[in-house]
Amino acid sequence: MTKHNWPKAALAVLAVAMVALMGCTGTTAAAPALSIKVVDGSLKASPGTNVTFMLKVKSTQKIPDTVALTISAQPALWSTALSCSTLELSAGGSKGVMLEVSIPAKEVSAERTIKVRAASVLRSFSATAGLKVTVRESFGLPLDLVRAGNTIKVDYTGYLGSHEIFDTSVKAVGSDQAYAKSASFKIPTDGAYQPLTFQVNSNQMIKGFDAAVVGMAKGQTKTVRVPPALGYGRFDTQRVNLTETFPMHFTLPGVNFTVTYGEAPVPNKVVVEPFWGWKVQVLAVDAEKVSLMILPEINSTLFPYGWETKVVEVNGSVDGGVGRVTVRHYPGTGGNVTVRAMKAEITSLTDAYADLSYNLATGNVLATQDLYFVIRVVSIS
Repeated sequence: MTKHNWPKAALAVLAVAMVALMGCTGTTAAAPALSIKVVDGSLKASPGTNVTFMLKVKSTQKIPDTVALTISAQPALWSTALSCSTLELSAGGSKGVMLEVSIPAKEVSAERTIKVRAASVLRSFSATAGLKVTVRESFGLPLDLVRAGNTIKVDYTGYLGSHEIFDTSVKAVGSDQAYAKSASFKIPTDGAYQPLTFQVNSNQMIKGFDAAVVGMAKGQTKTVRVPPALGYGRFDTQRVNLTETFPMHFTLPGVNFTVTYGEAPVPNKVVVEPFWGWKVQVLAVDAEKVSLMILPEINSTLFPYGWETKVVEVNGSVDGGVGRVTVRHYPGTGGNVTVRAMKAEITSLTDAYADLSYNLATGNVLATQDLYFVIRVVSIS
């Protein structure tokens, strides 16, 4: 056999070619130690709206790992937030992450890219995913957009402030245990995930969802926050006069006394009124009623609504001897406003009164929380 004196450069090329050939005919390349999968990595959105990407970080390592997530690139003036910046992954495990994106109101039409990097804290492995948002200032004529009365199909994912998912039409999200679910999450009865069909503004949906889709276009995505008042809540309103007066002497049926104070009425017994917190004395008890007298301390501070309330007058000689107790409310002092042991919100405040709105639907966990919906319009008819 003739001996060839190959140049060193040619030998190097030959070696690379042989390795490549072995890769084609031998074993396949190993899976990456870390990967980032995106449910929908390319979204269409309008300026001034928010969108949410659903990501899944997976490890193929045979031992647990800690993974740090960062935004390695994003458009100028855009706001981004990861639902979690550090993941504890089991061997071969995966976890879902949400990336919430806020698009500036003055953003021009263009395709923008956001890059998310996952890196092992303990080792040198890393992975990067590129997410695209096509911003469009206009999606067409008004007749091309969702209007009241349209029947539309949407894909959606609903999640709480904790980033736990409570409902979705997207199989890749609903059927994957990598994405955290709330206690109220339910798998579809037929096991099928499919777009939601409904007629807009026909009371088929909660008010916040109905309002969110109006003006959207086919293929457009946005994320909205729905407060309890526009979600599953049921609200009542109570007006509280900032100055209130009460008779010092009053009567109650015996059964009402027991329900209010939790014990049977006994003459001269002193009990505490559960709402106001002041003392009440039993003056007399007969077969039909219980006679009572309020014993408030002048200038004392009470907290019946969570704010400061002061006793400004105690006069036992007015109103024909019935007497009068006057209190003054100070809602501006803060505190947790409560009505009937339920959280309330001050919706109107003047020098004379405060209007309180409170949620009666406390039995439904979704009725008492802000809800977030990722909505993508599939069709409009």
